[in-house]
This record gives sequence, structure tokens and C-alpha cells, in this order.
Amino acid sequence: MRALALAAALALTACEMPAYLGQAIHGQLDLMRRARPIEDVIDDPTEPIEVRLLLAEISGIKAFGADAGLNTKKNYRTYADVPEGAAVWFVGASKPLAFEAPRWCFPIAGCFTGLGWFDRDDAIAHRERLKRAGWDAMARPAGAYSTGGWFPDPVVSSMLDADVAPYAELANVLLHESVHATIFIPDQPYFNEGLAEAIGDALTVEWLRDRFGPDSQEERDWLAVQEWRRDRVARELVAFKALDALYKSDQPTAAKLKAKAEILEQLRADLGMWRPLNNAHLIELRVYQSSYAEFGAVVAACGSARAMIAAAKAVRRSDFTKELDDQLAPVLAKITAGCRAHK
Repeated sequence: MRALALAAALALTACEMPAYLGQAIHGQLDLMRRARPIEDVIDDPTEPIEVRLLLAEISGIKAFGADAGLNTKKNYRTYADVPEGAAVWFVGASKPLAFEAPRWCFPIAGCFTGLGWFDRDDAIAHRERLKRAGWDAMARPAGAYSTGGWFPDPVVSSMLDADVAPYAELANVLLHESVHATIFIPDQPYFNEGLAEAIGDALTVEWLRDRFGPDSQEERDWLAVQEWRRDRVARELVAFKALDALYKSDQPTAAKLKAKAEILEQLRADLGMWRPLNNAHLIELRVYQSSYAEFGAVVAACGSARAMIAAAKAVRRSDFTKELDDQLAPVLAKITAGCRAHK
């Protein structure tokens, strides 16, 4: 999962807003200041060889993405080691008995369903404020980092942490984030993340075959990881649908809360997770994954991720009926039609 670092929150109080904006600006500038040119890190014998080998692939991944129609010029020229395994800590929230998130908005960038903090303690404090205000809330480290094209983003060390299929994981992150730098509709996280997930996954397989040849061990490892993830996502979406139906039912509040706790505890056990879960974890999942199959069908209809990228560039803010629109069928139909028009 990814966090857009510089979204401001309308949910923040007037006193909190300056502090949030201040930490965002300071954190971004500090990250850029500490970042080193990737070529320097590759040539540095004091850096771990695994880091240097992965960084050596970035120019090729970017060239591959550019050939597919992605904007890769400005980003990922530098590298920054980040403390505590994350450049940004992501905070999300939801109503306790409805999948409705507070809106975090910025006048230019638009509205988002999550908020990024550069400091872990600040993220935890914001999560606790949300809880005290009655929200289900969560905070987690964001392994990847992107400002959606607003600043030249560095590669951060948490993007190199994968134990399985590390080359594929790195390519996937870079290609996913490059989609955001190429096609980004303000106020539409369901579209932005769904598009980036689908295109990033499709291009990752293409890059693996281009880089390592067909049916490589790297590709087999990546497909195994993806299958494992899709199984977990499917289980989470089952829980989401069950909870959504529960919340919309006529059951009394006490009964809903009891059933909610049972559904979430079973989900936690099935996934082998140690932390308690709440609506905030699942509403974030929905942003990234609820339309994954539909976006994948558009990739197939277009014939390639490249064709889909070209058609998706025609999508405009006016194509959506509302902010945070999760009914994407009309927009996906427009992309599919655009692909057919160019065949």
C-alpha cells in the first residue's frame, strides 16, 4: 500500500493546520536534502551490495516505463535512507458503523482518504485524536513514497526491503508511482489508485520478461507473491462486504458492534495478523483494490498496458460525478472506447 505525502486535512483544526503544513514542508525538504544521486550510491563501496544492485536497475525500469508512455523524467534520480522503515506514516479513518471516511483536502491537490506524516509520533498522535473524536482510525508506515508529481521524488530505502522478488517489487513500486506522475485526477483516489495498481502490475510482468526473459525465476517468484496477495485481498473484501451489509441493516447498535467485532477478529485470525483491525484498515483496502478486476478487464480489452495508458490520458475531472467517486464504470468505459478507437 502507498501514501501521498502532502495532502492537507480539512478535518484538522485551525490550530493543527499550520503544524501539519509545516511538518509536510519540512519533511519534504529534509528528504530532498538528504537524498544522494543514485549513481553515487551505486559507486559507494560502503553501501550494501544488495542496495547497489537494486539501484542499478532503476534507470532501465524508468526507460521501460517511459517507453510505455509514463512520465519518469523528474522522479527517482536520487536515493535516501529513511529511519524506522518509512519516509511517511499513513493515517486513515472511518466511521465505526459505516464505511465513510473523513475528507482530507488541499486546495490544489484535491481530496484524499488518507493523510501522510513524516514523523511517526505525529502520525500516532493524529490517529489518537481521531479515535477520541469517535472514528475508527489506523496509522501505518508507507513503504513507497510519492508526491504525485509535485516534487522530484527520491527512491527511499523502504522501497528496497522486499525479501521475495525484490527486483519485481522495486519495478512495481516505480511503475505504480510513475502512473500517478502521469495521470492524476484531483479528488479521485479510487480511480487514481485503481489505475496505478492495474497498470503497475501489468507492466511489472512485461518488464520482468524484458529484463530476465520469459518464465524466469524472478517472474515465477513475483507471480507467486501476487497470488498470495490476491488471496488475502479476496478474504478482506469478503469481510468488507459482510460488514457493509451489517452496517446497512436494521439491527440495533449493540448487535452491530458485537457482530463487527466477531467478523474482524475472524479476519485477523485468518490472515495471521497480530494487530486488531477496524474499519479504517478495510476502507483503505477498498480504495486500492475494490475495482482491481474491473481495471484488469480494461487492460485486457485495450490489449496492453501501453494502450490503456494512452487512452487514460484523456480522462478529465469532469468525467466524474462527485468527489471521491467509487462508481467508476463510466470512466472505465471511456478508457475502453478510447483503446478501441485507436486499434
